Amino acid sequence: MAILNGIIKKMTGSAGQLTFKTVNGQTVVSEKVTVVKNARTAGQQRQRMKWVNIIRMYSGIAPLLKNGFEKKMAQQSDYNMFVRLNSAASPVYLTKSEADGGGCIAAPYQITQGSLPSIVIAGEGAEAQTDIALGSLTISASTTVAEFAKAVVDNNADFDYGDQISFYDVLQRVNAETQIPYCQFSASYVVLDKNSTVKLLDQVNKAGFASVGGVLAHGEDEGDGVFAWVHSRYDGGKTRVSTQFLINNNSLLDDYRSDDAYAEACKSYGGVSTVFLQPDGTGVVSSGSTSGSASGGSQTPSGGSSSDGGSDSGGSDGGGSSAGGSQYE
Repeated sequence: MAILNGIIKKMTGSAGQLTFKTVNGQTVVSEKVTVVKNARTAGQQRQRMKWVNIIRMYSGIAPLLKNGFEKKMAQQSDYNMFVRLNSAASPVYLTKSEADGGGCIAAPYQITQGSLPSIVIAGEGAEAQTDIALGSLTISASTTVAEFAKAVVDNNADFDYGDQISFYDVLQRVNAETQIPYCQFSASYVVLDKNSTVKLLDQVNKAGFASVGGVLAHGEDEGDGVFAWVHSRYDGGKTRVSTQFLINNNSLLDDYRSDDAYAEACKSYGGVSTVFLQPDGTGVVSSGSTSGSASGGSQTPSGGSSSDGGSDSGGSDGGGSSAGGSQYE
C-alpha cells in the first residue's frame, strides 16, 4: 500500500491491478483484490440457507397479501415486510438441488400485521378452531352468506357487516419424479353481507368454513400444509387487518428443520469451513476432511501430519478410536 501525491492524488477506483481510494483526505493505492474468499462458516451458511424457503413461500402467497401489512412504511414493499417479520422463524433447510428445483416447505410464517384483534386459535393442525362464535348456526350446504354473516355479527363484538373473513390454504406436495417438495397456494373469502342469498360453501373453501362446537373451525383434513384465517375491514379509506400466522399441519416440517437437514443442505452447498478444534455443535466438517480412521492415523485423506495418536484399542486419552471417538459424522 502506498500514499500518492501530485497529479494523481485525487484518483479513485481501479486501474489494472491497482485500486485507488481516499482515506483521511489522502489517496491510497493498493493491489487490487481479485479473489474474494467465501468463508462458509456455520453461522454464514445457516443465515444464507434460511432465506430460501421464506422467499419461496412469499413468492407463492404474494398475490394474496396486498394490504396485509398495515404498519408498512411508504418505502417498504410487502416483500420487505414478509421477510423481516419472518427472519426470526425457525429455519427450514433445503438442499441446493431442492432450491434450484423450486422446492418449498409449507411453514407457519406470519402473513399479516394489523390493528384488528387477532383471530385466536385453539387446537392443533386440522383440529384447529377459531374464537369466532357462530351461536346455534351449523354450517351446511344450504347455509347462505346472509345466515353466516348474521351468526358472526350477532355473536362477536369485533365483527360487523361489510367485514371480510379470508381463509389462506397452503398445501404441501412432493414431486413424484424428483421427490422435491413444493407448495400449492390458494385463498377464499366471504364478505359479511346480510342480504346475500349465495350459498356459503359455493363461495369459500369448505376446509376453512366448518362449524364445530359453536365456532368457526377447520373442516376435513386436506393433508399436509399450513393455513390461516384473517379478518379484514375497509375503514376510512384504509384496509385494516388482524395479525395472523399460518397454522402448522405439515408432517414434513420437522424433518426440514432438523440438524440432519442442516448438515445435508450444507454438504450440497460445498460444506462448512470450520476451525477443527472449535466446537460448533454441528458435527459437520468442511468437505475434504474425513473421520478419524480405525488405526488412529490422520484427519486428512492424505494421511498428513495432523495425527491424533489415537489407536484401534483406544490407548490414547486424546485420540480418535474405531468406537467413534471423533467429532465427525
